[in-house]
Amino acid sequence: MKKYFSVSFILLLAFTTKLQAEAADKTATDDTAFRVMPTISSNPSQGTGIGATAVAIYQADKRSSPSQGILTGQYTDTDSYNVFAINKMFFNNDKWQSNTLAGVVYNNSSYDLPGDFVPPVLPPMGLDDAIKFNVEIYVAVQQMLYEIRDDYYIGGQLMFIDQSFVGLNTLGEIFLKAKGVEDSTRGGYGLTFSYDTRTKRERFYPTDSTLLNFNVNHFPVALGIEQQYYNSTLNARKYIPGYKASDVFAMQAFAQYSSENTPDGALAALGARNILRGFPIGLYKTRNMLAAQGEYRYRLGESRFRLTAFGGYAKLSGGSAGTENGNRDNDNGDYYSGGLGVHYILEEKQQLDYRVNVAYTSDDEASLYASINQAF
Repeated sequence: MKKYFSVSFILLLAFTTKLQAEAADKTATDDTAFRVMPTISSNPSQGTGIGATAVAIYQADKRSSPSQGILTGQYTDTDSYNVFAINKMFFNNDKWQSNTLAGVVYNNSSYDLPGDFVPPVLPPMGLDDAIKFNVEIYVAVQQMLYEIRDDYYIGGQLMFIDQSFVGLNTLGEIFLKAKGVEDSTRGGYGLTFSYDTRTKRERFYPTDSTLLNFNVNHFPVALGIEQQYYNSTLNARKYIPGYKASDVFAMQAFAQYSSENTPDGALAALGARNILRGFPIGLYKTRNMLAAQGEYRYRLGESRFRLTAFGGYAKLSGGSAGTENGNRDNDNGDYYSGGLGVHYILEEKQQLDYRVNVAYTSDDEASLYASINQAF
């Protein structure tokens, strides 16, 4: 029942995107665009998946930046699926920003045995067998930001997250216990400070601007978690013109700190938020992360194609509180990834790209992604 309710909620959010815009300002323009594109992904841990993304680009009012409503879903050959609805809306001459996300993930993961993972009990099978487990996630987030002066925003967010994990084989059960992974349901709230110099034409493809977000979130016992915890993140991005005026060099620094009682599902994870593309989300995560990455975006003449090259580094530390069975201390360490990409400009005026990226990690694993917008 929970699956059907979540999917229904996501579809409802997607269909009401335009209604939200009209409610924000009765002068909403007809300067809209709608695109449907295929999505693909392939990596050794989660198999090969194909799906579709529908994007509606609209303006909530004539004086505001373009907004995006996104509905995306994918199914993989490991009998996994995900569905997400996202709405990024600017209104009242960009004085307000609204960011909404709702989604469901049902993923059957299969990982090769990490070199530093020694099972506490030798399972009745060869160690060359894969670690297999299922994770089911339901998430809903609503954030509102208000411009207090030019380029400076302040606001907050409300969050609900439900996660459950099941080992699909003996190694999977041992892995989850050894890492201290447990189910958790929680609600939370937070504050956000943002510095954003992007112009109206740079909201989804910045070329010469700065974006900095700092937030602090609290998850109290009263909202479902057994032990309260908090986290804070700093996400700083800088965009500068490249060798040619049509090129862009994008840089990102990311940091996350999480308190001692943070559950496994809320730890800083490689691969999440496109931090170090190529790493499967959930394999490596700890309480704290420091990361940096860069991407050069080269436009091929006057065509609609861009070529990209990217690379990044992350340091995980702090392990995790875990359980009496184990924790994430072995995930502490240094990680790298890099890769190449091809982008196709679907909508120049509305700043919409379709991108295909190939990433290679310090674990000697390669992954393929196809999606919309920029990674960061």
